[in-house]
Order: sequence, then C-alpha cells, then structure tokens
Amino acid sequence: MRTGRFKVEIDDVEVPGWRSVQIPSSSTEQGEYREGDDPDWEKKIWGQTTFDDLEMERGVQPGDSRIFDWREQVRMGNLDEGRKEVAVVLMDEEGSPQIRWEFQRAWIKDYEPPVLDASADGDVAIESISVAFDKMKREYP
Repeated sequence: MRTGRFKVEIDDVEVPGWRSVQIPSSSTEQGEYREGDDPDWEKKIWGQTTFDDLEMERGVQPGDSRIFDWREQVRMGNLDEGRKEVAVVLMDEEGSPQIRWEFQRAWIKDYEPPVLDASADGDVAIESISVAFDKMKREYP
C-alpha cells in the first residue's frame, strides 16, 4: 500500500490539504524481577505503555482557520471544544479504506504556523501540529 493515499477526519468531517501524517509509535516500559532463591536470572515484565504524539502537516487553506481555531480552544482552556475525535484513514489505489487509526479526546499540544520566505520559489505555506490524545485504536474497515 502506498503512503500518499490517506484522509483525515476531525469530528467525523473530512479536512483536506494534509501533506503528511506521522502515526504515533508506542513503547512499553520494562521491569525486572527475581523469583525466590534464583538470584542469577532476572525475569522481564512489562509496565506502562506510552504513545508519541500524532504529528501532522497541512498546507494552509484560504479562508479555513479550523486548525488554528482548534488550537485557540485548547489555549483558552475550553475543555469541551478543545478535545476532538481524529481519524486517519489509509486507502488503497481504488480509494477504498484499508486501515483506520482513531485518536480519542485529541487536542493540539503544539502549533507551528507557516514560515514565510519571499525568496522561496513556489513553496507551499505549511502549518504543523502535534496532537496529544487519550486513546488510539487501529481498525480495518
């Protein structure tokens, strides 16, 4: 499957213009313990699992301030409006959904506006966000 065929939905509304989306990786803490009188061998046990942030880049869209507005809701402390449901859907060559990642109660942790450069020839203005979330699910529609 190719990585360039995907769509992003925020609160069940498709939001166009995404240049890249980095699905978060996860890691699980490792602990060690010993049993009884066996001091030579430590056993491994897993602990808490943590996820990286969802990293996204989007071309600035004329008249579309929804990403900036979402960030402003977080900045102003509006808990209900600041948390959203985000889905990233990877599609096959025919445009059929194949893998769907869902991020529940997501909020923008970092917002980076575009860098403007008069010497750049034809570059697209890009805004970048880091999105924190409470839960991530991967589904196969």
